[in-house]
Amino acid sequence: MKPRTPPRSQPRNQRLSSTRQRKQQHLLDVKVRSRAANRQRNRRLLTLISALLLICGAAGGSWYGARILLRKYLWQNPEYNLSEIDIHTDGSLSREQVLGATQIHEGVNIYTIHLSAARKALMALPQVERAEIERVQTNKISINISERKPVAWVTDKDDTDPTADPAAFLVDKDGILLRVKSQVPEYFHLPVICGVEVDNYDEGQTIDLPEVKAALELIRITGLNPARYQVRSIDVSRGYCMIVTDERHAKITFGLDDIGSQLDWLEHLYATVDISRQEIQTVNLMVKRNTPVTFVPPPDPNAPDPTDPDAVASPSPAAATASPSPAAKSLLSTKKINVRRAQAVHKSSAASHHSITVRRAIPISTPGSQP
Repeated sequence: MKPRTPPRSQPRNQRLSSTRQRKQQHLLDVKVRSRAANRQRNRRLLTLISALLLICGAAGGSWYGARILLRKYLWQNPEYNLSEIDIHTDGSLSREQVLGATQIHEGVNIYTIHLSAARKALMALPQVERAEIERVQTNKISINISERKPVAWVTDKDDTDPTADPAAFLVDKDGILLRVKSQVPEYFHLPVICGVEVDNYDEGQTIDLPEVKAALELIRITGLNPARYQVRSIDVSRGYCMIVTDERHAKITFGLDDIGSQLDWLEHLYATVDISRQEIQTVNLMVKRNTPVTFVPPPDPNAPDPTDPDAVASPSPAAATASPSPAAKSLLSTKKINVRRAQAVHKSSAASHHSITVRRAIPISTPGSQP
């Protein structure tokens, strides 16, 4: 009898499921986990949307309620109606001009006024340099304005009265052109800068011409010490120089540069000439050495009295340039001032082109006098 073979034992790590079963089981597990993840994501999204809606609703309700309260207790409250507008200005701006520019009127609610827009409208006015607007009380607004200070008139011609010329401008220290609707008496005596094509400019523009800047610098320097030198008019029509008429009716030719040094030299000239009791008629300060100077001729004792209506004006042989006294000559020679004897007008053409001569001094009343 054949012996019986014992059955083969199963391996200890052998899988009980087949490969196909394992694949099917894996797919089922992935589907279950995907559905769970989707449900969790949808739940979080719904929670977020609900929270946003709740916050927006609360914010909208609060805004609407606050608006109703502000309208009832602030914007439409008669206690906050503007009843007083306090305006302070240091110039010629009128109250009507200020209110017209800012569009601020009494009776409106004070909290409906846009202060920054009103200030911007004020600063747009050419004559306004600085402006401040603030609510002082629940029914009062304060407006403080600093206006530009005119320092001179600007005209086209030198024989024009700027106070009566509608085309004339006022100009401040920065060269900004101004016009005032009401004539201010303190502006009548301002110096005049003539020779500028005013038709090419509008109010509020800035003149950037070198000759005008030099004229403003001269006015600024002399304004610091009016007792030293006073300017009446400045002719800048030539472009390369300034012909200044001072309070003594003398015509002084200035260069455009180094105004302070030229004023110092002119001050010395006046001090030197005053010793001889002479009166300067013209000076050309553009000449650094041997400065040309002419003097006003002394009055002719035989000349008719100009105040006498029966007197007939006739040319006098004494209308010639007066020579300075010996003391004045010595002082002038120390500073190399070339003051030559005046020549007759009909001989002036024979003067040399290489030397500076001082021609016959023309009386101030004659309009043809030039340095």
